[in-house]
Amino acid sequence: MTKIAIDRSMVGQEFDHTVFPPVTETEILAYAHAYGETNPLHTDPAAAARGPYGGLIAPPTFAVSLRGAHFMPRDMRSIGRNGFDAGKDIEMGAPIRVGDVLTGSSTVHDVYEKTGRSGTMVFIVFRTTVMNQDGQMVAIVDQKMMFR
Repeated sequence: MTKIAIDRSMVGQEFDHTVFPPVTETEILAYAHAYGETNPLHTDPAAAARGPYGGLIAPPTFAVSLRGAHFMPRDMRSIGRNGFDAGKDIEMGAPIRVGDVLTGSSTVHDVYEKTGRSGTMVFIVFRTTVMNQDGQMVAIVDQKMMFR
């Protein structure tokens, strides 16, 4: 088994900064439908307009669907694409509304090793902080990848 060499100096450095087009009602409704959402705040524009947010809002996990220009730092491509998704943690912030212009900023948040029955595994946590046009945090998404 080959030892994976990771440059830990990249922890904390931004590798992607993407400004997304304004969120549309169609995107919110499609996302809610795809995940079987039934809450009218996410599925019924008329009912949502009478709700506490005054309009349709995206389901809480909507931020996970955003894809920046770079999934990982260019310097890390040498480890290959043989990584496995090791889970996501999501911290929710302000609700995402129709018309919001979201900005995602991604960094390598952490790198650590674990030894299991199959040998040493390297885990890399990519953190994406998503802000709206008002500077409010709407989500922090930690994407964990495992490499052998």
